[in-house]
Amino acid sequence: MALLDEMTALAQAGAAAVLAAAATDGWHRFSNRAARLLGRGDPALEGAAADRLDRTAAALRAASDEDERERVRAEHAEQWRVEFAHLLTEAGAAERTHLMGELRLFAGEFGTAAGEAAGPVMSGNTFHGPTNVQMGHHGHQEIHFGSAG
Repeated sequence: MALLDEMTALAQAGAAAVLAAAATDGWHRFSNRAARLLGRGDPALEGAAADRLDRTAAALRAASDEDERERVRAEHAEQWRVEFAHLLTEAGAAERTHLMGELRLFAGEFGTAAGEAAGPVMSGNTFHGPTNVQMGHHGHQEIHFGSAG
C-alpha cells in the first residue's frame, strides 16, 4: 500500500475508533491516549484535543433518535478523519511512523483495522435455555422470558 493510501486508511480508522470508543466504558482511557497523541507533547494542544473528543462523545449521547445519531456520527467521523489526516501529513517521517503505529493500535483496540468494515462479532458461545442476543450500537429491546399468564 502506498504511503498516502495507508495514511488515508489510518485517518479513517482513527475516526472510526473515536466513534466506537465513545460508546464504551473504555472512553476515558481512549480519549486520554488520543488527546496525548493529538497534542504531540504540548499540554495546551492536548487539552484542546481532549475537549474536542469529549464534545464528540457528548454529541453522540445527546442524539435523540437513530437518524440524528447517524447524522452526528457522519459529521464527527469526517471531523476526526480530517484531524488525523492533518496530523499525519504535518509530521516528519519518524514522527509519522510513530503516529501511524498508534492509529493502528487505536483501530485494533477500539475500532477496526484500517480498511476493514466495523461490525459486531460473536463466536464460540453455547446457550442452554432461553437466550436473547443483541449486537449493534444503541439498540433497545424489551424481552420477557416465561409465561404470559
